[in-house]
Amino acid sequence: MQWKEEYSVGVAEIDDQHKGIIELFSVINAAIEAREGWSDVFFKLEQLRDHGRFHFAVEESLMRMHGYSKHAEHVEQHKHFLDKLDQLQMTTLSRQVTMNTIYYLTNWYTDHMKMQDRDFVRYIIDHGKVNLTHLPAA
Repeated sequence: MQWKEEYSVGVAEIDDQHKGIIELFSVINAAIEAREGWSDVFFKLEQLRDHGRFHFAVEESLMRMHGYSKHAEHVEQHKHFLDKLDQLQMTTLSRQVTMNTIYYLTNWYTDHMKMQDRDFVRYIIDHGKVNLTHLPAA
């Protein structure tokens, strides 16, 4: 998985965090394709969890500070992602993880960036509380 401009939300800090998470997906995909041992995949998933938690905390803080009306719904989506990541991580303890098992999370994350994150960023920009650092992809 690689960063595409269509994932951009127009705020460099958020885009940079998204890029870091996408890079971790690429590392995990490579580990699965190389059939690395369960502990290697488990550790890479742990890195993804750490980055995801940090990123989600940043987004959720911005949502609270700016009174984003869909805050609770967005937080639930973040929780869903982390729950699925937990399930995937537990899978590594009992069997080999396949590309199909990571595909769901990868697909979910790209859709989330392009829809929910872009909606949230548009809200805080439209309400004059954040400046775009660059134009997001259409």
